[in-house]
Amino acid sequence: MRRRITKWILAIFILFFVYIGVETVLLYKIKPTVYSTVKRLAAGAPEIEVYGEKWAYQDTVDIGDMRLTKFTEGEGQYKDQMYFFPGRPGRPANIFVPKQGTEYYRYSLSSFIFFHGL
Repeated sequence: MRRRITKWILAIFILFFVYIGVETVLLYKIKPTVYSTVKRLAAGAPEIEVYGEKWAYQDTVDIGDMRLTKFTEGEGQYKDQMYFFPGRPGRPANIFVPKQGTEYYRYSLSSFIFFHGL
């Protein structure tokens, strides 16, 4: 019995270690992680590409009456539906794609550093 429990614990640890390794490699290569991809698929959000890189889905937000600016440097199928908050020089930290009404899908670039543009 003890040997079986030890094998299960070891197997779970190995799977967890492999998963963390894959997520780390994807973050290092600035790609959407497995977690963000599964989260995007569960939310029904589209996959977007900006500056030649795929951006990671973060969540669905309600913008309300705040004004977004049209993002003109997007690529792919949703390039005409991308928006961002104005006032930030260089790359925007988040890109928004409309869902319905005032709800938007929010995307950001995957990275170890959470302050994009540093």
